[in-house]
Amino acid sequence: MTINKLYFDSGEEIRDLTIVGGGPTGIFAAFQCGMNNISCRIIESMPQLGGQLAALYPEKHIYDVAGFPEVPAAGLVESLWTQTERYNPEIILGETVTMYRKLKDGTFEVTVGSGRVFLSKAVLIAAGLGAFSPRKLPQLGNIDHLEGSSVFYAVKNVKNFEDKRVVIVGGGDSALDWAVGLLKTAQKVTLVHRMHEFQGHGKTAREVLDARDKGLIDVFLNTEVESLDIDGDQIKAVKLRSKNRSRCCIEADRLLLLIGFKSNLGPLSEWGLELMDNALVVDSHMKTSVDGLYAAGDIAYYPGKLKIIQTGLSDAAMAVRHSLTYIKPGEKIRNTFSSIKMAKEKKGVSE
Repeated sequence: MTINKLYFDSGEEIRDLTIVGGGPTGIFAAFQCGMNNISCRIIESMPQLGGQLAALYPEKHIYDVAGFPEVPAAGLVESLWTQTERYNPEIILGETVTMYRKLKDGTFEVTVGSGRVFLSKAVLIAAGLGAFSPRKLPQLGNIDHLEGSSVFYAVKNVKNFEDKRVVIVGGGDSALDWAVGLLKTAQKVTLVHRMHEFQGHGKTAREVLDARDKGLIDVFLNTEVESLDIDGDQIKAVKLRSKNRSRCCIEADRLLLLIGFKSNLGPLSEWGLELMDNALVVDSHMKTSVDGLYAAGDIAYYPGKLKIIQTGLSDAAMAVRHSLTYIKPGEKIRNTFSSIKMAKEKKGVSE
């Protein structure tokens, strides 16, 4: 399910909270807004909700989110949205937030790339790692014309690799996961890594090596891709060179480059907020250096921060909860238990 149609846009009506970013953290923040009886909108630069999970890893399985022993990334996004949509958050898709302005009365104006301005009493930035782009192999030159046909930087649809000879480049979790994950789909899987050992999870690394020992995967360590044999927009072979300078040529139909992504904060870096490690510094209430402006998920920095989905969900709950003191100054903030709230909603009792 691609969440790109389940949205509405009520114009520039003021909301209690504007959430910048529609990944898992942003979606869960919208749910928390509903739980705390405040209105919100999500502004997402992509044409669908889900962030990197939807855009880059929809079919990748996730194992470390509480309550899900194993769940595809797209399935997690769908579950988060199913949980959230009961509160009808306003969703603005395909718009990048470029600037903000705090008004004299303490409310915020958020401007997007098209020039539209949205008002809210507070702002929560849940923009993941900011803008991101895949790392490429400079020795291959400009291969943009091959992207989407025979060169890929993510697995969005496994059918693109069905019955194909696939060369995967990388040694991290994504490369290892897909080396195993494509075994039943691809005609042949070859894994190439420039270092002498994998950097991904030990269990998956052992699975890859076991598959190698059984002749199911060809593995080249201490080896780099040197060049490609190309016919039009299709790859015919991948030429490899090892650290000892020996060379070989692998017949291939698909090149899957899983060597990471480069990220930058984009316009956020010019907002004058305190930064650390390319992220926004927040306090124990998830507040940035500007009162009323909060951050959650990978974009937020605090000592000991662990950048995983589970932490982002916790950050979102904290940020929304503590934003109430700014959104509703002087009001006594009551703790909301989900079981009690949901029971009231089922009975049609308003709070």
